[in-house]
Amino acid sequence: MVRIAPHHIKGTPENVLSAALRREVDYTPVCAWPDDCTVQWGNGIVPRNPFFEAFPADGGFIRGDADTIEAAERAAFAKFEREQACVKHFWSRWHPRRGTYLNTGAHCRRCGCFKSGVFREVVVLGRHRKPLSRCERDHMQSMEGDQELNEYIDAKYPERRAERAAMARRLKIRLHLYGVDESRFGFFD
Repeated sequence: MVRIAPHHIKGTPENVLSAALRREVDYTPVCAWPDDCTVQWGNGIVPRNPFFEAFPADGGFIRGDADTIEAAERAAFAKFEREQACVKHFWSRWHPRRGTYLNTGAHCRRCGCFKSGVFREVVVLGRHRKPLSRCERDHMQSMEGDQELNEYIDAKYPERRAERAAMARRLKIRLHLYGVDESRFGFFD
């Protein structure tokens, strides 16, 4: 049976939050997704259109948009079947509508599928040579001071522990060398 995202499973804490935010949509998948594939659905925010998303175990991402969630699922499943039928993926960092991926993501130029973890991340030299934003400072402080949260995240995502430690080191070095720019709020401004 396909894996359903926790915010769609009645009784889970994620579902309680989703229902409180009035984001919960009752739906049962109709397509034959593989057992190791996680799915989720909803009505979107802006624009408010029904969507269906699937996350195959191999690191892929498939999204369908349509007039109904069922139609969106069927569109996503058609993409999934096309990806499975692709004999040999021809991976590229470049996507015709999204530009060039600098993260680990790749686009197959034959079937159009997307998958993460195909390439190593492109490191832009000098991108860390700037003061921390307020958000980055607060994040660093929570990584240093909130032991309960750190233990929870380490238990939930043990494979990302080294990545989180490297991020904490980078933030400390940037704080030491460049300080904090109080006028900058977020990670991406």
